Amino acid sequence: MMRKEELLIALREVLNAEEKSIPIYMQHLESAVFWAGWDEATVKRIKESFRYLAQESIRHKGILLELIGKIRRGSRDAF
Repeated sequence: MMRKEELLIALREVLNAEEKSIPIYMQHLESAVFWAGWDEATVKRIKESFRYLAQESIRHKGILLELIGKIRRGSRDAF
């Protein structure tokens, strides 16, 4: 079982890690694709996948923020 404040701390850490890691991964992957020498169609598909992952990360951030707010406002102290 976890107390409310412990859960909120853990969720904030997850949010922080995702916010920091996704741009770094995207930059490294862009560089890897550039140097790989793949054909244009392959590069296009990969870049579309990167954009999708970035969009999903933004959506996931919203879900986490909503969850944090709901837990913070709630009266429950054990999870």
